[in-house]
Amino acid sequence: MKSLRKQTLDGNVETMLLAVLEKGPSYGYAIVKELNKRAADILRLGEGTVYPVLHRLEEKRLVSARWRNAENGRQRKYYRLTNKGRRALAGNRQQWHLLTVVMKKVVHSAAQLSPEAVPKGA
Repeated sequence: MKSLRKQTLDGNVETMLLAVLEKGPSYGYAIVKELNKRAADILRLGEGTVYPVLHRLEEKRLVSARWRNAENGRQRKYYRLTNKGRRALAGNRQQWHLLTVVMKKVVHSAAQLSPEAVPKGA
């Protein structure tokens, strides 16, 4: 299976992280693991990509973070969606849906054009 190019992904990591956190609080490594599981080998993100985005979401108050003790006694920073984050996720989903609709219309309609319909030099 092919993977996404970084340019395709830009601007969408925030939405994907908000979606992962929608099911409940989680810590960084578990978020990365869940994101990659949901992406089903189309996308592989590492902690070096995810943590800066989590910090940005925290600065925007879309997620809140709290340190907690894990079962092994170590401290982990747990992130959870805020109400503002839930609203942002809903808006981002709507924007994503509209983008997919327009991309399908434009890309699919271009692929269906007969060679005669394409202007010379295009």
